[in-house]
Amino acid sequence: MQSMCRNTVFTLVVLAGMILLAGRLFAQDRISKQSLKNTVVALTDADLKGRESGTKEAKYALSVITDSFYDSGISKKGESYLYGFWYWKGFEKALGINVIGMIPADSSVENPKTVVIGAHYDHLGVLGGRIYPGADNNASGVAAMIEIGKALVALRNSGSVFRQNILLVAFDGKEQDYLGSTRFLSEQIDPSSVSLMINLDQIGTTLAPPKAAETGGLLPKNYLLVLGADEEMEKVFNNCNTGDDSLVLDFSYYGNRKVYDIINGMGDQTVFRGYGIPSILITSGIHKHTNKTTDTVDIVNFNALTQRCRFLLKVICKIVN
Repeated sequence: MQSMCRNTVFTLVVLAGMILLAGRLFAQDRISKQSLKNTVVALTDADLKGRESGTKEAKYALSVITDSFYDSGISKKGESYLYGFWYWKGFEKALGINVIGMIPADSSVENPKTVVIGAHYDHLGVLGGRIYPGADNNASGVAAMIEIGKALVALRNSGSVFRQNILLVAFDGKEQDYLGSTRFLSEQIDPSSVSLMINLDQIGTTLAPPKAAETGGLLPKNYLLVLGADEEMEKVFNNCNTGDDSLVLDFSYYGNRKVYDIINGMGDQTVFRGYGIPSILITSGIHKHTNKTTDTVDIVNFNALTQRCRFLLKVICKIVN
């Protein structure tokens, strides 16, 4: 009888493990290349006119993001996904809007900390009568944030226990001296509750690979630049970077310390660092289309972006579990 009980318990444990593993694999599959492309296409539509902060066209992007949050089961932080703030744009008052979604920690966790995954959705707008679409910068980051959030919800629903809250924040006003992230930390959250910020900014191309990913002008291996990680966090990234689909990870920005300091000192993550919050910039590098009218959907490598999202999902799960 005892042997039968032990066998039954063992079987149940194995089945539970298989169900959890299936849920995790399902979550990985939920990162869809087509969904990533749909989001980037929607955010670079000509009607949005480059998503300049404070314009009515930039506000069209809000429905793209909020609809994706709602459809993915990402919760609201409060009564709405939208958090507005007024600011002066020249001599006129303008309305900026951050979009905030939440995946709460498990109810068994008392006073959980919060991991913020951020990506700015505003861009340069129209300059000299020409639209700056901002496909890589930063529709790619917003699309990645949404897809990762969708997969995290699937994981939580399949039984994964998250020991920290996760906030997904689409920042407005990055091109206005980081106003969105500044107001987020000063008005929309208690900074002491944030344990880590991961900023997804321009992560959609394969146009600026590190040397380890180059062979004869071709790109045989996908890559990702990870800036601002301390030694322990680098270990987390490296430990998650296994299997046939592993990436070339560059923590040094091509080994150029001066440029590293410049790039690492730009972006919404810098505002979080000002509050003493560990913050990491995830990017695929600056290239010839950055802040140009040629930053269009066709320069985004959606195969690479999909693989990067799957990798980042593993990293984030490791951090919050």
